[in-house]
Amino acid sequence: MSIKKKLFVFYGLLMAGFILVLVVVDVLFAGRFFIHESKKQMSEICSSVKEEFPQFEKSDLSAFDDYLENMDERRNIKILVVDRSDKVLFRNHILDIDIKQKNKLSKRWSEFFHSNINELNDNKQHYEVFKNKDDALRRVVFMSKLNDNYYLILSRSLRSIEDNVRISNKLIIIIGLVMFVIGTILVLIIAKRMSGSVVEINAAARNIANLDFTKKVEVKEKGEIGELANSINIISDKLNESINNLKDSVVSREQLIRDMSHELKTPIAAVKGYAEGLKYGIASDKQKAEKYCDVIVSQCDEMDNLVRSMLNLSKMNSMTDGIEKNKLLISEFNEYIKESFEIKLLEKNISLVTNNYENKQICANLLLLQQAVSNYVDNAIRYSPKGGTVEINYLWEENGLKITVYNAGESIDKEELEHLWDAFYKVDKSRTQNGTANYGVGLAIVKKIADIHKGKVWVENRDNGVMFGIFIPQS
Repeated sequence: MSIKKKLFVFYGLLMAGFILVLVVVDVLFAGRFFIHESKKQMSEICSSVKEEFPQFEKSDLSAFDDYLENMDERRNIKILVVDRSDKVLFRNHILDIDIKQKNKLSKRWSEFFHSNINELNDNKQHYEVFKNKDDALRRVVFMSKLNDNYYLILSRSLRSIEDNVRISNKLIIIIGLVMFVIGTILVLIIAKRMSGSVVEINAAARNIANLDFTKKVEVKEKGEIGELANSINIISDKLNESINNLKDSVVSREQLIRDMSHELKTPIAAVKGYAEGLKYGIASDKQKAEKYCDVIVSQCDEMDNLVRSMLNLSKMNSMTDGIEKNKLLISEFNEYIKESFEIKLLEKNISLVTNNYENKQICANLLLLQQAVSNYVDNAIRYSPKGGTVEINYLWEENGLKITVYNAGESIDKEELEHLWDAFYKVDKSRTQNGTANYGVGLAIVKKIADIHKGKVWVENRDNGVMFGIFIPQS
């Protein structure tokens, strides 16, 4: 059963039950409540009349009828004042009087009065639902002694309450039907909105189950339905992002394997060729044989460096934010970099210069940071012309340290700049094995080191050269 039908049935049953309860309560308890309230009001009137009557006795008893009539108009209660001989002294109505003896109680009322007079003489009040056989009319009767000579009889007809119950029942049913119609219309409108939103959310959930993340739930409601729709959209976006990242990761790993296989193919072929040359005696003299062996060793070193770099990159990818950080002065850090590349700098007659930096402490994983900057410097030396210059700049910013490495040489095409951080990417794709052993893994490692420190890397062309940078946040 749909939500719309469930709401309609629930509301219909609720309204029917509500109307039924009102009618039953009205039928069963309205009369009792009316009698209870009548008794309470009659007692109040009796007390009031007893207080006022002595004043009328002293002044003007003729005005007492007007007082009783006024009381009847306000409370709708018939009031009689009689003596022991059933004589009606004061009245605000003509009922309950013997027609033949106009100022006397009727026979039925006289019998009722005298049957309870002893109780009244004891200064007690008598309350009873009385039925007159002559007119078959049920009344609520209240009797009390007014003074030594007079008695007070108050009565109220129950026919009015019975009529009121019937009228109120009709009114309740009419109002209930009107409310049912209006409520049904409102329930249908609300149910349509709710069911429409739920249907839309269900459709979006099915699309997510089928890995279709293109459709979004457009629900404008602000309640729980709106929050659910927003959560579905968030789940869709996150799943879409995760699956796309997974796809990219799979593609990236497949590409990495292909690139690594391609890069290993050349040195393996070289090793195989030179090894076969030694095997079949192509190296005719000792000098040539030693040359073959040197090439084999060199190619094996290159393959070893490649494998080490790949293991290092894989290790970086598995690192979390919980890396160990150390503190070291920039001067000590810079001295380590210079010592590491002293031989390579001498081989190409390259000068390594640094700026006038503020000698503060660096807070980072120093081994990783040294590896990142060393990769930059190694590339800078590799692609600098002989006799050139490599510049290292340390710049403190408000929230971290920026390290840049510049080398003179040819600039890099703008189309290739964004790909430099991909593993095995080479700017010059036509470059052959020339001893530089640049397999494009170093920059990928640098980027990963920056990511681990929640920093960033960048590269930009400068006048007659290229500058690489890394930013490490400092707390």
